[in-house]
Amino acid sequence: MFLIMFAAVIASLLTMSVTAPTSLLLALMAGPIAGSATGLCAALFLAWYRGSEWKSDDDLDQQTDAMVSALRSLTEQGRAVDGAPAIRTVKPSQAA
Repeated sequence: MFLIMFAAVIASLLTMSVTAPTSLLLALMAGPIAGSATGLCAALFLAWYRGSEWKSDDDLDQQTDAMVSALRSLTEQGRAVDGAPAIRTVKPSQAA
């Protein structure tokens, strides 16, 4: 994410500094366009570069299943505690 942001900002500033001597209006219009295009190119590069990592979803599925089973066990523990008698405590402001 930071690579995309830095690429866009640097390209925008560089484009604005190159086109500013020609026309200030051109610099203000071309800077954001060049920055956005460079950000898009950086995002596509990252998607291509990390594509093999995103294809292996087996690890993520196993982690999700582990989290779901842990949450279900916590739910069962909570239900067991809900059935137990409650312990009442007295606030210091109500003690007399």
